[in-house]
Amino acid sequence: MQDKRRHKRFKVVARGIKGEMMFAKDMEIIDISVGGILLKADKRLNPGSNHILKLKHKDKVISVKSSVVWSFLSEIQKNPSGDSIPMYTAGMQFKKVSKETINEIETFIKEHKKGEDKKVDIYKSNGSRLYIRFHIVTSEKATLDFHESCKVNQLSLSGMLIESEHAQEIEDRLQMQIFLSEDKPIKLLGRVASCLLINDDGPKHFDIGIEFLEMSKQDGEILKAFINSLQEKNKGLSSL
Repeated sequence: MQDKRRHKRFKVVARGIKGEMMFAKDMEIIDISVGGILLKADKRLNPGSNHILKLKHKDKVISVKSSVVWSFLSEIQKNPSGDSIPMYTAGMQFKKVSKETINEIETFIKEHKKGEDKKVDIYKSNGSRLYIRFHIVTSEKATLDFHESCKVNQLSLSGMLIESEHAQEIEDRLQMQIFLSEDKPIKLLGRVASCLLINDDGPKHFDIGIEFLEMSKQDGEILKAFINSLQEKNKGLSSL
């Protein structure tokens, strides 16, 4: 079969090149207060990790820095294909929230909290919790920004093959970084071109093909120099 790639890919497994993906996932809101939120998601949130939480309210988005306090596996669901999907519940605390953002969260809660809670003071404390949390009624989901590490297995001037613990949707756009050295990483916008489950005896992981869409001229030159060094040295590397 003829290779239709614009540029040759090189195996770089032995070099231990790491990457990082930045993406957003929808979360189900269980309850919320002006100080934190309880979420359910199909991805485990690591305690101590920091994220940007986004709440859609009417024609605007409320963005707030949040930290995971605790997280646990709460149930196993089945997708339409019959695959098991682990679901996690996580408690998050809002961090360094401005007065303006607090007011926006307060308005969000007031407009979406259940009828029996309409008269309950939003700033009322509840046991050890500074603010009481409210169950809300809304079709909107919260969105959480993620940073996830990955391993770069193949690399070219126009794309790469990475290995990740989580699948990605074909055609999704991801903000990414590649650490070719200990210096500043290369930053880029990538398109998910393929995603295949790796069939082995280890934990579930995926081969994900990434097409480079956007990259600064400076980062492009750094990548080009690195690829040229692979072509020249070709020590233990084979082009595809």
